[in-house]
Amino acid sequence: MTNYLMAVGAATLAWFFGAAILFFNPIVDRIYRTEEDDPAVRTLPQSPKTIGMILGAVIVQCLLWAVVFQTIKPALGAGLVRPALMFAAIICVMKIVPRDIDRVLLTTYPKKRMTIEVVNGLILSLPVGFAFAWLL
Repeated sequence: MTNYLMAVGAATLAWFFGAAILFFNPIVDRIYRTEEDDPAVRTLPQSPKTIGMILGAVIVQCLLWAVVFQTIKPALGAGLVRPALMFAAIICVMKIVPRDIDRVLLTTYPKKRMTIEVVNGLILSLPVGFAFAWLL
């Protein structure tokens, strides 16, 4: 149970702080904000409540991913790198790609923002995969 909580904590922190770095660095932030007035974009208030809600969502996401990882762990192979990369790929295939296919087909969500979110999601799946492969 301790390893489980450590893995979820490590994955949560990696996703949360990694996202902060990837989204709010000066280059990406400038591009991302160019489309914030688009009607398809819902702007969240910059407040502690919003940060708490985002953190809560990331915790739930990582808890659920840990359950999935534990369930399929034997099928991912041995070692650290292969299971980490395999699970990161699963996150991408099950979360990142379908969400953005829906956006392309069903919304008018701005393409620059969508591209940033896809790339960041692909990157952020890696530390999650490694946290689980290492700690679970």
